[in-house]
Amino acid sequence: MNTNDIALFKHSTFNIGDSVYYTLRKNIMTLNLKPGEALSIKDISEKWNVSRSPVRDALIKLEKEGLVDILPQKGTIVSRIDLKRVCEERFLRESLEENAIRLFMQDYKESDIAMLKHCIEQQKQSLKDNDNIAFLTYDDDFHYVFFKGIEKDMCWDIIQSMSGHYKRIRLMSLWDHDILSNVILQHEELVENICSSNLAGATDILIKHLSKISLEEMALMKEYPDYFKEPEAGGSLLHDFTGFKE
Repeated sequence: MNTNDIALFKHSTFNIGDSVYYTLRKNIMTLNLKPGEALSIKDISEKWNVSRSPVRDALIKLEKEGLVDILPQKGTIVSRIDLKRVCEERFLRESLEENAIRLFMQDYKESDIAMLKHCIEQQKQSLKDNDNIAFLTYDDDFHYVFFKGIEKDMCWDIIQSMSGHYKRIRLMSLWDHDILSNVILQHEELVENICSSNLAGATDILIKHLSKISLEEMALMKEYPDYFKEPEAGGSLLHDFTGFKE
């Protein structure tokens, strides 16, 4: 983990608890903290020069989002990617964004189209720079335009807070240069269909665009088996917080 991250947050408007939470979350979502990696409250608090309480609170919050697992008597680890959860998170996003596109196409502004095209250009630059994190950031910015344009920011916030597994596997898929180029092409086709008022074409491209990750999941699971959760038979949703490793 980069100690500069927490230093920046400490000097922002966030309180210490928020700083720890957002810094941990950022490192998990960008795979700086890898699935299955152990987390120690003691080590984190010492490295970032914060008390243990905000670290503990941050881990509880991250567990609720499915980004860490608190294992009784064993400790806390970054959650492994759960393909069942990826499927549900993708379903949530597809459902909300397909409807967002329908509303967006009824009353978008030229400034919205300009922003979509700007995000595509930034993605092209990120591709040249081999910066996958920036590429994914501009990908999110591109899709956010639809929700912002119809004043449904809360829906976008829900997607962002409930997409930890889906977003991590999206980042992994971007390690393939051909996939990056295909994402840009699909974004350009989506904008073309919006501008030509082709709702059927736009929604078809959107669904293919958001669901394409399902075709890549098995290949990623084979190549990085330690990053993925093994299917479980049953299991309880209840947790014993004695799983914290101090």
